[in-house]
Amino acid sequence: MKKMSIVKLSLLLMILLGWAAQARADVFSLKALPPEGKSLSDFIPKGWTVEDQVSGDLNGDGISDIAAILVQAKPDGPEDELQRALIVLLGGSDKDKFVPAGANNQFLQCKGCGGIKEMEGIGIKKGVLVVDQWMGSREFAIETWRLRYDPRTKRLLLIGKDRETGDGMEGKGTIESFNYLTGEKITETYHYDESGERKITISSKKEKSPRETPFLEDIKPEW
Repeated sequence: MKKMSIVKLSLLLMILLGWAAQARADVFSLKALPPEGKSLSDFIPKGWTVEDQVSGDLNGDGISDIAAILVQAKPDGPEDELQRALIVLLGGSDKDKFVPAGANNQFLQCKGCGGIKEMEGIGIKKGVLVVDQWMGSREFAIETWRLRYDPRTKRLLLIGKDRETGDGMEGKGTIESFNYLTGEKITETYHYDESGERKITISSKKEKSPRETPFLEDIKPEW
């Protein structure tokens, strides 16, 4: 009887998790994005707004492209559970034309879900899109994704990721850096010096990790 109850509970949890995942997927329809537009505003779905954006050349054609973090503007639920999405647009030879290069509404945390240290940021450095995410309070996590445009598939590939976890009170932490192009993972542990401004490496370890370059749309959350 007890075993049967556990089985039923497991099935119920699976159903609820499936509903939650489907509800999140329905929040932002990637297929609904127009094939082209004159500005970022043409690609913002109804009920969403721009939280942060950056311009730079992602595909090496000398034309400015756009990456933006969107957030729900009018949620049906609590104010602190607004979903986020990342969208990337490529500029065309016609300066008044943009086309979508990728989007994801899965891996960024919802607004208000990251605690005291919550922060999202994007930048373009040497043709690489860098996305940062902070979460936590005393115990915290900082995630950084690096994506590069692939001219063959005309999509954005995840080429690297860093994840830092630490304890702000104790002043120590761990940084895991993944290079998906070389299949290398570097794990470092650290503590801060007496001033609390400089990290001192305690240990560093290199090891093999899977060589994979998932597309932007395939990135899943780890929180």
